[in-house]
Amino acid sequence: MLLLFAPVGAGYGSDAAVPPGTSAEEREIYAAARKYLDAEVTRDLKTVYDFLAPSSIYCATHDYETYLTEAEASPVRIRAYKILRIHHIRENEDKKAFPKIDKFADVEVDMTLLYTDTRQAAEVNFSFTFIKEGGRWYKG
Repeated sequence: MLLLFAPVGAGYGSDAAVPPGTSAEEREIYAAARKYLDAEVTRDLKTVYDFLAPSSIYCATHDYETYLTEAEASPVRIRAYKILRIHHIRENEDKKAFPKIDKFADVEVDMTLLYTDTRQAAEVNFSFTFIKEGGRWYKG
């Protein structure tokens, strides 16, 4: 399932400040997550695809045109999001399995989903994995 997003005005939404005491690395992850989610909000699908980890299985098996076809066909839209926390930042302990990945982090997000096919909405909590690859944070 592809998730497409929209911001809310509180907490870690698109217009929210990063909480005090946040480390430089957490700020980098927050910035990447926010840019990714904001691209989903505006349906800037090229930017969304560019935020997918280059070493991911998805990118290895789906070029941009394939992704675009899937994204346009998906009935799922995110109408609001709030980044709740960035946690479990960790080194890649399995370079054999994931040779291009430096680090992993979890980004917990509350979202309001809209299903365009049924016009139903749902409130969900989701944990995205972000990965650091080549010095940049991507959605895993």
